[in-house]
Amino acid sequence: MKNFKTILLVTLILDVLQSIPIFLAVMGGEIKNQFISDFNIEGLASSSQGIAVLDLMLYVFAFIFLGVILSVIYTMRLKTLDGLKSACFVLFIIHLFWTLPDFITLISGGSAHPPIIIMIISIIPVVGLYYVSQKGELRA
Repeated sequence: MKNFKTILLVTLILDVLQSIPIFLAVMGGEIKNQFISDFNIEGLASSSQGIAVLDLMLYVFAFIFLGVILSVIYTMRLKTLDGLKSACFVLFIIHLFWTLPDFITLISGGSAHPPIIIMIISIIPVVGLYYVSQKGELRA
C-alpha cells in the first residue's frame, strides 16, 4: 500500500462521502433540520439570526471540504516523488487538524462528537496520508 494513487483515491472517496451531509445541509431541507436538532441549542430553530449564522457556518465548511477534495484531486496528478510526498504531508496536516477536535472532545468526555464509526473512518486518510508522505513509492 505504498502507492500514492491508492491512498489518494481512498482519501478522495472518504472525503466525498464525509462531505455529503454538509452539502445537503447547505441546500436545506431535512438534513439541515437534523443539524439544528443535533446542535441542541435552545431557540436556534426559531431565531432568524441563529439560522443565518448556521447557514454561514455550513457554507464555510462546504467550501473547506470542496477545497480539500480539489486539493486531493490535484495531488493525484503530480508525477514526482518529492512533490507527491510534500503534497501528501500537507494533506495529512489538513486532515489531522480537521479530525482532531472530535477526538479531543471524545477524550475529554464531551458529547459533541460524531459517532465512533465516523471518527474511525475520518482517521483512515490521516494515517494513510502520513504513511505515504514518509514511505510512498512511485510505480514504474
